Amino acid sequence: MCKRLIIFLIFILSFTLLHSQNSNGSFSAELTSGPSFAIGDLGGSRLKYGRGLDAVLALDVYANVGLFGGWSTNSFSSDGLFNYRESGLMYGLQYKINSAESPFELILRVGMLWNHLEATDRKESVLDDFYHDTDYSKGFYTSSGINYSIGRGWFLNGTVKYHLFTKRATLPEVIWPDGTPESEVIVSMPRNLSLNYIGVRLGFFKVF
Repeated sequence: MCKRLIIFLIFILSFTLLHSQNSNGSFSAELTSGPSFAIGDLGGSRLKYGRGLDAVLALDVYANVGLFGGWSTNSFSSDGLFNYRESGLMYGLQYKINSAESPFELILRVGMLWNHLEATDRKESVLDDFYHDTDYSKGFYTSSGINYSIGRGWFLNGTVKYHLFTKRATLPEVIWPDGTPESEVIVSMPRNLSLNYIGVRLGFFKVF
């Protein structure tokens, strides 16, 4: 937790310094939330729809081109033994398409993730409060968002984003060697966890 807080504070400090050196640039913050929909299975289990929260800071550095960085978290239930939570940082480049005559603004983003995946026991009676953290690793991020101005630098925001995060982990698996409940055995099995999903977000966007 301390490591995550330090990294997030470094992002905030970096944006503050860039903003102070580029007073003509537009600095913005946004907070959005909404459902997430997995594409494919995760570790052999089908994921149900998830819930997510995103917080993003951005700075225009040249014309409509800018930098963004933020934090996100997404929780998924599954039809297998585990529930999953993905969280961490996202950062990269953004491009705005806007017009002085229109209240709408389009924001395109592409970048990287620095995330981790947590697995918790969905059936406590089977694995006795199991918990596993994959540690942090890189991933891919892209999004497209629309802002609608409601005045005084405030916007309503709607965003569709795509996350791709892959990590190898060793998780327990329940097997029945002779097909009967009495033969139940819990074994540890290495597996590739590829979290691939689309998120729909609604929220607020503020330009300073």
